[in-house]
Amino acid sequence: MSGAAESMVYHGASPRRRRRVAEIERVMRVPLADVVRENALVHLPPPAATRLRLVHPSWASHMSSPLFAVAHAAAPRRVSGVFVPSAGFLPFDGDDTVPSPSLSFVPASSELVVLSSSRGVACCFSPADDAYAVCNPATASWTAVPSPPCRSWPRPAIVVLFDTSAYNFRGDYTLVCPFESEPGSSGAYCFQVFTSGAGTWWVTDAMAPAEGLLAASGVAAGGTAWWRTSIGTAVGYTPVTGRVELVTCPGDSDQWEIGSAAGRLHCAVIDGGDVVVFRLHEHGIWEVTTRVAVAEILQPSQPPPPPTSTETVASQQPAPAHEHGESDAEEEEGSRAVVAAVNAPLRLDDGVRLLGFQGAEVEVVVLAGRRLVAFETRTRRRREVAVPDEVDATWDGAEYAAHINTLALIAPAMTINHSI
Repeated sequence: MSGAAESMVYHGASPRRRRRVAEIERVMRVPLADVVRENALVHLPPPAATRLRLVHPSWASHMSSPLFAVAHAAAPRRVSGVFVPSAGFLPFDGDDTVPSPSLSFVPASSELVVLSSSRGVACCFSPADDAYAVCNPATASWTAVPSPPCRSWPRPAIVVLFDTSAYNFRGDYTLVCPFESEPGSSGAYCFQVFTSGAGTWWVTDAMAPAEGLLAASGVAAGGTAWWRTSIGTAVGYTPVTGRVELVTCPGDSDQWEIGSAAGRLHCAVIDGGDVVVFRLHEHGIWEVTTRVAVAEILQPSQPPPPPTSTETVASQQPAPAHEHGESDAEEEEGSRAVVAAVNAPLRLDDGVRLLGFQGAEVEVVVLAGRRLVAFETRTRRRREVAVPDEVDATWDGAEYAAHINTLALIAPAMTINHSI
């Protein structure tokens, strides 16, 4: 079609169609570098995004804006890794690390314990100092926060709630910490709340009838802080509304864990040889979202090791003539047994444990021996990191914190002196 004909078609079109054509032409004229800058950078891990500041001054200016930090924190992402006692941060991907796995940028006289994390904002605790800080491990920014007035466990049960809306330019956050209504009695829990804007803790009027709340199980799902209990229930508290929720774990399994995906509370349960994941709907109703075999999650990541020199030499020794048929069959059977043993996934009675999870998609996290495996149920993609030797061999995954790296801003607590 000639240019004149195209012009006649364009001018003969409806106003709505002309606006649509003009919009398409405008988008097609945008340079590719600008498209990448505006749409792709927010999805990169913080280290990669930071390196790309050097591409062009316009990119550096764009990525230094609070708008970019807010967008980066809000972008959908997978869990980056897990904070583990003695080892610090263990990333599932080599390009999604933090500058200091032990959070050494936060001054403290003892090893820091990461209590919980949400959208890149973590709350850590120094047991020796009985001091607290909120930080972003990816940017090494931090602020001290005061101690909660009431506490029921050696490890505080604090959960971080972080607002990823477009209006949170300061990087404001909320901390929620439950405590026993009566010291030594676990029949009911009350809640205390800290906000970065107020800079102080206050005790709410809410109370949850529950028992056996597990301090390290806390997770943020939307605007609600949730904890698992030892009796098969989960307790939730929403600071904005003051609402308390109590739901029962689906199924009869003792092996279950709560997590967050797309801002909704989920529950992973080991059912026989499978992991079943449920999503919580309104009125405490659980819906099955996926089922995956433990064997698929724990497929070996390494090929079988080559035979040792002793085995190689022995296999090269000629057998007596009358034993050739028998020895060949035995050797073939033995080889199959060795390969099967190497490739066999760990059984549930070998110490497989579910860990909490968070992210845009359901990604089951499993500890099996010294393997930490994250399995995304939709794509069936597996990521894995080995637990280093410095971690106590008795560590069973009861103390940990799942974390997502973002460039989220950290608002200073208004009335706090910045020293931990």
